[in-house]
Amino acid sequence: MTLADGIPFVLASSSPARLRILRNAGIDPEVVVSGIDETTERGRDPATMVAVLAERKAAAIAALRPDSLVLGCDSILDFARAAYGKPESSRDAALLWRRLSGQQGTLLTGHCLIQPGTGRRVAGLGRTVVRFGTPTEAELAAYVASGEPAAMAGGFSLECLGAPFIDGIDGDPSNVIGLSLPLLRRLLGELGIAINELWRNPAGSRRS
Repeated sequence: MTLADGIPFVLASSSPARLRILRNAGIDPEVVVSGIDETTERGRDPATMVAVLAERKAAAIAALRPDSLVLGCDSILDFARAAYGKPESSRDAALLWRRLSGQQGTLLTGHCLIQPGTGRRVAGLGRTVVRFGTPTEAELAAYVASGEPAAMAGGFSLECLGAPFIDGIDGDPSNVIGLSLPLLRRLLGELGIAINELWRNPAGSRRS
């Protein structure tokens, strides 16, 4: 995928959900996985953690692809003052869901865009409150056995098999899936790029 002036657009993420969000919005990015160390210093709050990791991902690929507009993202669930990424095991997923049942948490997604040529960086944080349902033990066991929670920050999805167990959200749904389209539009605007310049068949695109 290239911008109107031929600049490639690269997604620095292996997440199928993020790629799907962009494609459904008419954007077909090139995917280059950063492979960075995703550990962060202990004691950092969840919002800082996702911001740091999103920037690390974008920076790693921008160093390899200085000709490209690079987007890095990272998501985490902020629940009861603790950060939850992907569960490390089925047992962890089940334990987490028992804590989440009937409660609410905040899904945080850090975004970082790096402009080619100048190396200028713009960043933002998406926040969406998630209200969790109360699955039965049988439903929970089936959901954990499906393997889906292991691939999701916070052990859940807003679509696919996890959808019936989410009672509602307050905020941007695309942020929960892994990439906030409204936030992406605003970040692009800070770089003087209209989001329609990234569409497969851009119409009326104009650099401001």
